[in-house]
Amino acid sequence: MIENSDIHHRWPGGHRCALCLTFDVDGPFGEANYQPPANTYAISQTEYDPFGVRRIFRILADADVSATFCWVGKEAQERPELVESAAGQGHEIALHSWDHRYYHDLSADEQRSDMVRTSETLAGITGTKPVGHKTAGWRYTADTHAICQELGLRWVMDIPRGDAPSLLAPDPAKPPVVNLPPSAHWDDYSFFVDKMLTPAQAFDFWRDDLDVIRAEGSLMSLTMHPFVSGRPGASRALVRLIDYAIDLGDVWLARADQIADWWLEQHMS
Repeated sequence: MIENSDIHHRWPGGHRCALCLTFDVDGPFGEANYQPPANTYAISQTEYDPFGVRRIFRILADADVSATFCWVGKEAQERPELVESAAGQGHEIALHSWDHRYYHDLSADEQRSDMVRTSETLAGITGTKPVGHKTAGWRYTADTHAICQELGLRWVMDIPRGDAPSLLAPDPAKPPVVNLPPSAHWDDYSFFVDKMLTPAQAFDFWRDDLDVIRAEGSLMSLTMHPFVSGRPGASRALVRLIDYAIDLGDVWLARADQIADWWLEQHMS
C-alpha cells in the first residue's frame, strides 16, 4: 500500500486521517417517502428510531466521541427532546430536509423553503443555527448546493467525489461550501436493510476501508440511521469501529462541521 507523504500535514494534530460519524434521524418520513403505503412492514420499522437514538447517545458517550446528527425537520418538531439531548451532549445538529422529500422533485424555490423551514425549526430547539446539510436520499439537483451556499451553510454531504473533502462554489463571489464525500458502502442501510449482513461483516468491511483511508490520509464519512444501527446487534458494528479507530491512536474522530472548518482554513488561507 502506498503511503501519502503529506498525510501528517493534512489533518490537525498529526492525525493520519479523519472519521466522521453521521446519523440521519428520519423518523417515519424516510421510509414513507421511499416505500409504497401498503408496505407497513418497512414503514413500521422506523418506530424504533427514538430507542435507537438513545442507544447511540450511550455508545458515543461511552467512547467520548462527538458526532453529527442530520435531522429531518418534521421529526425534530415531533421529538424536540431528542434534538435538545443531542445538542446538549456536544453533537452537531444538521439539516436533512423537512420531511425527507427528494429534492430532485422540488423546484429551487421549494428546496430553499424546505431548508429554511428545517433550519429555523432546529435553531428554535437548540438555539444554534445549523451549518451543514445532507440531501434526503442524496437526490440533489443543480440548484441544491447553490442554495446551500446562498444560505451560508459551510458543508454538505452529498457527492461521492473521491475520498477527501472538496470545495463547491456555484457562486465564486460567495464563500465555498465543503463537500464531505459519502458512499453507499458507508451507509448502514446497505448492510442491514438491503443485504441483511451480520454486524461482524459490516465491521470487517468498514475496518478495511478505514485502513486504506488511513494509509492514504483521507476521510471516511459514515451515514447511519438510528432505526438501523441503533438496534442491539447492529450497534456492535458501530462500537467495534469506534473502538478500532480509537485504538489506532491517529484517527481524527470529528464532527462534520469541525472537518469542514479545518478544510476551509487550510485551503482558503
